Amino acid sequence: MVVDLSLILACVIAADLVVLKLIPWHRQVARFVCMSVFFALETALIVALVGSPLHPVYQPQELPREFWLQILACFWWALAARELIAFLALLTTVRGRAIESKLLFDVLAGTIYICAALAMMGFVFGWSLQGVLATSGIIAIVLGLALQSTLNDVFSGISLTIEKPYQLGDEILLEGGVEGEVILVTWRSTHLRNSANDIVAIPNSVIAKMRIQNHSAQNKRYSENLTVVVDARNEPGFTMEILKQAAMTCPDILEQPPCTVAATEFQGDRITYEICFSTSLFAAAGQARSQFIAQFYKRARPAAKPQDSLSLIFLFQENEVLDHIALLEPLSPSEKADLNAKISRRYFQAGERVWTQGEKSDSVRFVYSGVIQATREVQDGHTVKAGRLGPGDTFGEISLLTGVRASVTLEALTSGLLLELKSEGLKPILEARPMLIESLSHSAAKMQQFLSMLDKPAMQPETIEQHDLLWRIKNFFRLDLVNHELKRTE
Repeated sequence: MVVDLSLILACVIAADLVVLKLIPWHRQVARFVCMSVFFALETALIVALVGSPLHPVYQPQELPREFWLQILACFWWALAARELIAFLALLTTVRGRAIESKLLFDVLAGTIYICAALAMMGFVFGWSLQGVLATSGIIAIVLGLALQSTLNDVFSGISLTIEKPYQLGDEILLEGGVEGEVILVTWRSTHLRNSANDIVAIPNSVIAKMRIQNHSAQNKRYSENLTVVVDARNEPGFTMEILKQAAMTCPDILEQPPCTVAATEFQGDRITYEICFSTSLFAAAGQARSQFIAQFYKRARPAAKPQDSLSLIFLFQENEVLDHIALLEPLSPSEKADLNAKISRRYFQAGERVWTQGEKSDSVRFVYSGVIQATREVQDGHTVKAGRLGPGDTFGEISLLTGVRASVTLEALTSGLLLELKSEGLKPILEARPMLIESLSHSAAKMQQFLSMLDKPAMQPETIEQHDLLWRIKNFFRLDLVNHELKRTE
């Protein structure tokens, strides 16, 4: 019984295709080894059938048999092209260099398959390639005119892939304000994921003509600018210092390189400042901007100006501090005016300890300028950082009302000024208005609840319930209230 080698070759090719389907794509080495074994066997069989694939000889000279062998020879050329592409893909993996652009590799693979198709026409079927190329040239012209826009995108994508102004994973800013992370480069377009987690697809022909700013070209640090227009009545040097200090308190703004502030424009009643800071990631830039604005708002307010100057910002003065302490919001304007005269000033220097954990205090303090680092010693003896205080922040509100001990240690990172109000200044007001105690305890309880939502568990101070706060305030100020008040609050 004579075995037909052509049938064996057909079975081997079918087995090759089936087995490769069963091997996952991510197991590149296993796929390549299996592919190579099958290709070696297929090469041996095709050589036994037609001799060299470059000069095939078909025996016997029968048309059906010759056509069948030509089909098998075409399969061999296709498998040879596949083997070469798999080898190139594996080579980049072994060298530790991933295929950075699918587009460039697709172009290379397409070129190899086109060469294999030409080899089939020339070597297997013996066609004249000159006629084929002439005919394909006419077809290419027709297709080129019909697909001009698409081809423009394709060749622009190839140009961008070779030049590499950006790669997958880079965070880029395009001319016109489009910004995001490069997640995919296809034949026709580049896909970006912006800060809103939306996918933006931009044609390659369009992006090739744009000015591209790559935030990830050297490292993953992202630089951001923010413009603030401040009332010219605020002294520029002091304003720039406050802006820098506000940036220092923001967790998402990097300490290195340090934030820079420059006065860029002086026009009439306003000065424009540009704040430049860095974040570790592009995605953190939006949160950093929000943190900066929230911190600066504690120290500034829109200026009371005519309608055309509503955009101005004004840094309030020392005599307006009590209007910005949430705990004292229940006080009337006249009561705040009386307390203003009792505020004391304390300057501090970098490295100075302004408050110690466990220290008993009876005052509230407002950070008029400067940056202070808060630390807390937890039960296991470790010291953990509990955030920073900057211009506009207050501390010691509960101590003002109850005299409780400090829950954190505060050490100055820069020089600055504290404005301090002691409980003895508040006592005459509480004696004159006993009903105010309940309002203050309610404000203190709300403030404690808000802070406890923001702090980490290891950094939370002792939480005091409102009814306990009410009793502590009365006891601390030694205030005797009428029986009606006592019954109502019990």
